Amino acid sequence: MKTVPFEQVRVKDVMTPAPICVTGPTDLQELASIFEDNGISGAPVLDTQNQVVGVVSKTDLITRCLEHTAGVAAGDTLSVFSGLAAGTGSSLDPESLGSVQDFMTTDPVTATADEAVVEVARRMAAERVHRVVVVDDRQRAIGIVTTLDVLDAVPACVTSETE
Repeated sequence: MKTVPFEQVRVKDVMTPAPICVTGPTDLQELASIFEDNGISGAPVLDTQNQVVGVVSKTDLITRCLEHTAGVAAGDTLSVFSGLAAGTGSSLDPESLGSVQDFMTTDPVTATADEAVVEVARRMAAERVHRVVVVDDRQRAIGIVTTLDVLDAVPACVTSETE
């Protein structure tokens, strides 16, 4: 197996293309379903021109729910939220939670497909983020790179002295 120096690995080599995206008006129940149905923990947020304007994560979603479930034990927060979707008559009003645009991270960390992964990894560490949206020259999402994608790229770049 041929190895490539980590400095030569490009974002396009490790990114997940065509990421699942959401829009600002997406409500929290729909966001939770999108995360669950697609097995993802975050998504780029797009405006009406399909340009990236933010990013939202499960952590953001849970934090938002906690803010609106004062007095509920942290371990029960998601149960309350799930009850909303099932129509269990929770006292929590789903509309009071707002939508993605109310709590997304604006000005997300982005990268281009031709950037070196090592540089993007450094930026992720400096910005303390777990995902970077890969954009084209019009700021449209064409991929996503997570910390796990970066870590998965490392073994392919490392060789032992005996190989």
